Amino acid sequence: MAAEVAKLYAEALFELFTEAGSDENLHRQLNEFADVFRANPDLTTLLSAPLLTAEEKISVVSKIFDDNGLIYDFLCLLCEKGRAAYFEEITEVFNEKYNELNNIVDVHVTTSVPLTDDLRKKLVDKLQAKLNKTVVLKEKTDTSIIDGIIIDYNNKRIDNSVRSGLETLRLRAAEADL
Repeated sequence: MAAEVAKLYAEALFELFTEAGSDENLHRQLNEFADVFRANPDLTTLLSAPLLTAEEKISVVSKIFDDNGLIYDFLCLLCEKGRAAYFEEITEVFNEKYNELNNIVDVHVTTSVPLTDDLRKKLVDKLQAKLNKTVVLKEKTDTSIIDGIIIDYNNKRIDNSVRSGLETLRLRAAEADL
């Protein structure tokens, strides 16, 4: 249900976005608003509270966000319809549609140490050549992978971590003992 609601509202917002000439400021503002929600989870809880009226919720929104523009109006509509809790999900679906329109792919990279600028550039260049899309790299450091790299994009995973290699060896050794 939640995914369907988010998809429905995201598609409506995306249609407004394309009608407005795919204004990059709208995309940027939507993500800035979503960043505020992510940084303040209590805001979602507050705007979802059944004891507050829609007017009270809109009053809260107007105190936090610039009270003009399409994204502000959209958030107020979500408050009126009791759907403010879906704002982050709506933003995610919207961003997927935006990326598809603009031939962009989000690539999540996990390494044991931060990438150097040179490695980052080489990785982005190779991925862009392979995927034939503009790559937006989302980096994460996780020392538990020991060394190597894990690359996730479009529901695919390339796992060249030492941890994964050791796990594979452990499983093979366990199978040999059977």
